[in-house]
Amino acid sequence: MSEELVTFFKALADKNRLKIVGLLAEKPYSVEELAALVGLKPPTVSHHLAKLVEAGLVKAHSES
Repeated sequence: MSEELVTFFKALADKNRLKIVGLLAEKPYSVEELAALVGLKPPTVSHHLAKLVEAGLVKAHSES
């Protein structure tokens, strides 16, 4: 199996990441909004988002 597929499936193997992907499929959210919706702290959500970005499942951008 290719390394990309392993990264993809590992990213989706976490229930919180699945929740985050589902929410982001509806509309964009900030880290703070996602944290409140899934019941996690913002740094934990940032960690999950980094894994999802690495797997190519979401795109991140900063608001100025």
